[in-house]
Amino acid sequence: MIKSMTGYGRSDIRDRGYEISVEIRSLNHRFLDVNIKLNRLLSGLEERVREFVSEKIKRGRVDLSISFDVYDKTLSFIKIDEPLLEEYLKTFSEVKAKFDLEGSITVSDLIDLPEVIKLENEEVNLEEVWEILRIALDDAIGKLIDMRLKEGIKLYDDVTKRIEKVSEIVGEIEGLSLVMVEDYRKKLEQRIKELGVEVDPVRISMEVALIADKSCIAEEITRLKSHISQFRSSLNEEGPIGKKLDFILQEMNREANTIASKAIDYRISSKVIDLKDEIEKIREQVQNIE
Repeated sequence: MIKSMTGYGRSDIRDRGYEISVEIRSLNHRFLDVNIKLNRLLSGLEERVREFVSEKIKRGRVDLSISFDVYDKTLSFIKIDEPLLEEYLKTFSEVKAKFDLEGSITVSDLIDLPEVIKLENEEVNLEEVWEILRIALDDAIGKLIDMRLKEGIKLYDDVTKRIEKVSEIVGEIEGLSLVMVEDYRKKLEQRIKELGVEVDPVRISMEVALIADKSCIAEEITRLKSHISQFRSSLNEEGPIGKKLDFILQEMNREANTIASKAIDYRISSKVIDLKDEIEKIREQVQNIE
């Protein structure tokens, strides 16, 4: 089953005094590009997180945000920012002297000063945190993959319908190619008749044979049919298939261009335009397939 590269998942866990929230988003990208934003206390786990994500997701731009807090305050301690406090006191003294102010600063005044007193966490046990974080990651990624699978079903249905349309157009081009040369012969003979000139039938046959050789698209039609068959079978393969599908479509587009350059019938030229348009629509969808 194909997967879209668009998805979202979130997981929140409170355990062993820790609170962890994992939020993950993914968008289409040529390769796997994992961007991680996490609390500085967990920086030692970043490589493990990256490896964990890479095992689950094979392609796409992934934005992962991990928030971490300690809700068990017995694991925290009070810290006074002494340099900042000294700056505050120095500033207060300067202001008091400059403007000849009265009064004194109390302890309660100091406590209310921004960033002077902080509640900080002791160095966390990363192995313990990883056990919890891994569960949250697995849950969030699972939700993201579920969304990608649901979107993948929609992509599968749309692409399947469009590849059938492509096959239909190729069949129509093939049918026109079988009568193209004979139609050219009839038009040539009619033109000669209208001009009222005598032309050796052998010369007419040679001209028609030359045009038939230059405008033959049998090989291109055969290759297009092969690409269509390969595309259909690839849709049902396991694992990432987006790049493979895109390559097949590029080959199909190349064959369509060759047919367009050989066409001597406006009806074939018109069908090729329809064919290229349908191939491009499929490519747009395939860009979002993992």
